Amino acid sequence: MAAKKGQSGVAVLFQGVGFLFAALLVLHLLFLLTGFAGEGQLASSVAQAAEPLALFFPGLLTVDVPALQVLLDYGLAACFWVLLGGVLGRVFG
Repeated sequence: MAAKKGQSGVAVLFQGVGFLFAALLVLHLLFLLTGFAGEGQLASSVAQAAEPLALFFPGLLTVDVPALQVLLDYGLAACFWVLLGGVLGRVFG
């Protein structure tokens, strides 16, 4: 991830951390949807990292379809981290 012209290293750091957090959440979401979540060390490590990053989003909106519930829970949290990283990157950039 290269810094744009005029963008400080702190801005790139904030954007990178936001992207990393969102990537962990999306990976956990994919593991849950594909049924890979119960198999092996990788899935459990990603789950341990993703659960605290989901913040208050799990259960914020409730739907009857389990797959859609997982998408809402972790998808909204991933969007939050990307937006927060972008906003902090703009503020400190």
